Amino acid sequence: MDANQGSSGGDEPRDDLVPPAPEGLQVMDAGLADAEALRLAAEASERAAHERTLAANLLGGQVRIGLTRWFVIAVACSALTAWLQHPDAAVLLAMAAVFALAQSWDVRDRARAGELVGEPALEPGAVGFALRVLVPLVVPVVSAIGFIGLGSFAKSLPFNPASVAAMRWCWAAAAACLAMTIPALARPITRTLLPRAPWSYTARLAASIALALLLLPVPVRLLIKDMMELFTTTGKPLVDVGALVAQLVGEAALAAAAVGLWVTRDTRAACARLGLSAMSVRDWILAAIGLAAVIGLNSGMEAIQHARFPELWAADQEMGQLIAGDLNLAASILLGVSAGVGEELLVRGALQPRAGLFWASVLFMAGHVQYTWFGMLTILLLGLALGFIRARSNTTTAIVVHALYDIVAAVSQK
Repeated sequence: MDANQGSSGGDEPRDDLVPPAPEGLQVMDAGLADAEALRLAAEASERAAHERTLAANLLGGQVRIGLTRWFVIAVACSALTAWLQHPDAAVLLAMAAVFALAQSWDVRDRARAGELVGEPALEPGAVGFALRVLVPLVVPVVSAIGFIGLGSFAKSLPFNPASVAAMRWCWAAAAACLAMTIPALARPITRTLLPRAPWSYTARLAASIALALLLLPVPVRLLIKDMMELFTTTGKPLVDVGALVAQLVGEAALAAAAVGLWVTRDTRAACARLGLSAMSVRDWILAAIGLAAVIGLNSGMEAIQHARFPELWAADQEMGQLIAGDLNLAASILLGVSAGVGEELLVRGALQPRAGLFWASVLFMAGHVQYTWFGMLTILLLGLALGFIRARSNTTTAIVVHALYDIVAAVSQK
């Protein structure tokens, strides 16, 4: 009985009685599965490549539209300002177009290094590659030529210690500007002047301008008397309504292009990058405190200058009269608005987030070379105060404080 039970095995099926599948069928099933997996992977890769191509084309189209806008604006407004005899505004507008071009290269390079790796639509062509090589050389070379011209002017003057020192400084400044044409030297200079900005075409361009501006005050101060004689003999006022409007347009355009308006940012994002936002009650309170602080600071520095350095005080007062003494009330208000809006957009809006409070304030001071060294020191302190307001609030608040301060200063010159 035990033997019969063992032989019957009960009702449960036995695996060893199931015939194995033929070996060829097993290989065929595995091959079909692998082929299906490869097909799905290829389709996914094709879809991803198609999506990347669409994104690259969309990015390229946006960049081209933005560049077209900037070049139309730059050409039209530069021609208009040049015809109206305001070449400084034409220079600012030309620089705005160059910044827009640099921004377009940076956004393409960031895309190629990120989610759009290897997209041919973002690869620079022959013309683009040539522009990437040549355009970064423009500002250093033009700055060097400017310093050579200023040095030649100093050399043409009667021999004296001031003219000799200015001439030697200009030769050295020209060499320093040309250092920005060499990437190995441009990188550390850019990191020093723009410590919060990653290396890019935009940062290199901004650092080239900043370096030239930092080197300018010394020779200008040494040659200021001879230079002012050239300006005063033309019979034209140093400041008029047309010049103020042109300056405001040029500075606003340069600030907007420097942060990538229409190229890397839309209007809302560009305003946010510049720190332009509505003022809250807290901002208005800070503006009132800031205005009182900068007026008090200027009054205190002016009192010290008048008591300790009367010749410097007289020179700065004379310069103030030359700038604003002949303006009527409306033009004085326009002077305050122009300087307050334009300079704050450039310095506190576009520059300070990348250069930091110190370098932004130093460059702000360097842009006021018409004043004596004590006057420039006062400008530095005012710049630090305005930069602090920008850091604690926004650029809009700094604009309000700067504009009101300049209006008060311009009216007081009368």
